[in-house]
Amino acid sequence: MDRKETVLVTGGSGFYGQHLIRLLQERDPKVGEIRVVDLNPYQNRIGHLGSKKVVSIVGDICDPKAAAIERAFEGVDCVFHLAAYVNFDFPPHYGELQRVNVDGTARIVELCRRYSVPRLVFASDCLIHMTPYLGKANFTIVCNQTEPKTKVPAKESDFQVPGYASSKWRAECLVLAANDTELANGGKLKTIAIRPPVMFGECDERFIPTIVKVAVKFNGAIPKIAGPGGKQQIVYAGNAAWCLVCAKEGLANNAEKIAGYAVFATDESGIEDTTRFCQRISRANETLKMRPSSYQIPLFITFFLAFLLELLVKALHPFTNIRLRYPPCALLSYMASILLFNRIRASIYLDYDPIYSEEKAVSNSALWYERWYQNYLRSLPDRDLKRKGN
Repeated sequence: MDRKETVLVTGGSGFYGQHLIRLLQERDPKVGEIRVVDLNPYQNRIGHLGSKKVVSIVGDICDPKAAAIERAFEGVDCVFHLAAYVNFDFPPHYGELQRVNVDGTARIVELCRRYSVPRLVFASDCLIHMTPYLGKANFTIVCNQTEPKTKVPAKESDFQVPGYASSKWRAECLVLAANDTELANGGKLKTIAIRPPVMFGECDERFIPTIVKVAVKFNGAIPKIAGPGGKQQIVYAGNAAWCLVCAKEGLANNAEKIAGYAVFATDESGIEDTTRFCQRISRANETLKMRPSSYQIPLFITFFLAFLLELLVKALHPFTNIRLRYPPCALLSYMASILLFNRIRASIYLDYDPIYSEEKAVSNSALWYERWYQNYLRSLPDRDLKRKGN
């Protein structure tokens, strides 16, 4: 019998990690043991099946004194590095983004080399491609472009998602630069970076839930605050996680052609503006009712107001430490952008094909968002529930 693989998942308790561990349990017969490193103990929040051994290690990947994290790398065949500080506050927490996303990634690379882990799969992000169209516009246009043809900003100020996006780009560069570097046992480290667009699905507590909270305040209508809006490609987290599994196999069987490269991870989810997608999600269940607003606020008006708000927050921040949950200009830029990525590299070199249909992805997600919505309503003060007729 062939020896079963041991894999390590950093950030395995999070949104993306939950989907990856489900697939490692249910669809990867080569894996025998799954080690999870996270700030929170691992719990199966999706409710998937699985009998493989799961070892949960609680700790900070950036802590040089965390001996348990170092020991977790012993005898590992592949590391999936998903742990990250996913934070879009404005002004950004530049220090923490550097510490976790960049310095933390550098430590993961160093531990892989020290403990002779042969494969490293890094979870990057397509938000690194949010760069001003023609260098001036306050939106991005990516039309069916492959990885080599899709631009990444050359300087920090050109990233339309400040702080977070640039930190993920610097981390990705570290991982890809480490490809073919020497391991302690004399072997070579093989690395790859997987870039998914914005994800939806079970355990999402940021993307769709944030829009739901806005819709609740407007009686189910999602304000179209960027004019007619753009077209944003999104991906079901289960399919993005399957691309990670395919990357593990690609590094083992096709390293000479794919190691050291970045790869887009997309699926068949419709290319449409986010408000329309939320409407489709709401149609798939009985309680979550969302729809685009009947009015549209021109982009130049909202962008001007967002620009003024950012100036005000920047001016007050040194004295009040005030922060916004999202950068207003970046949010508008995303909503007005056209984002469509070509996954031919994943198809050819990783043999990746989405395993969840669009219908299945939407139905799975709708159940999760319905439960989240009901919990959210129960958390609201009674006066808010009465005002909304719930």
